[in-house]
Amino acid sequence: MLEYEAELIGEQPQNLVVFLHGYNGTIEDHDYALSWLKKHLKNAWLCIPRAPEVCDKNPNKKQWFGMIKYDAENRRFSTDTTTEEIIEIYNQTQADIAACAVKVNEFIRERQHQYGISAKNTYVIGFSQGAMLALFSALSDENVAGGVFMLSGLVAGEKLLAQEIEAFPHVYLFHGKNDGKVQYKTLAFSAEWLTKHNITHDIFTYPELAHKMCEDEIRRVCEIINKKTAENQ
Repeated sequence: MLEYEAELIGEQPQNLVVFLHGYNGTIEDHDYALSWLKKHLKNAWLCIPRAPEVCDKNPNKKQWFGMIKYDAENRRFSTDTTTEEIIEIYNQTQADIAACAVKVNEFIRERQHQYGISAKNTYVIGFSQGAMLALFSALSDENVAGGVFMLSGLVAGEKLLAQEIEAFPHVYLFHGKNDGKVQYKTLAFSAEWLTKHNITHDIFTYPELAHKMCEDEIRRVCEIINKKTAENQ
């Protein structure tokens, strides 16, 4: 069972919003973005599970799956590394990310049962590695019908994921053009992959944004969730 934090936003929660933090991070590292979610969301249960593994890069941080064994030299960060090479690095993680997705989907079902919230009112937001996991989890199960928000992520484990698709939630891709960790040039691949697999998506880009989140991204995420929740009443 994943450890997590939860907060009730509003007095009549109508949706479940799950936030997945990034690699080499903690829930606390994302407090700045979580504060924006709490500011802009309406009537929701906000649940933030904690990645279960000690990070292979930093024993004081967490990870959903390790990266050193797949990219010890951090080739994925180099501007000289092609998009194809970056995607192939992340393809090697497919068994790890699939196993993590099972845990995340179990967590989501538990919270849906606990709070009495349906799949159509369930949303998952992920940052960086959390964004990769959010997509894999939502496409490989039918419990996140509300939508998937990928902030600074990419389609990881794409070969296995293509075989595991069970659901087609709307996907929202957010990416900063100055991102040097999950490089901005991978965005085109992710969009093309989603199109190829008949997954509707929208793209939002930020010219000055590096590998972090900004309030405009979070505000836009919340506006979409709030609007869809009102429509589902």
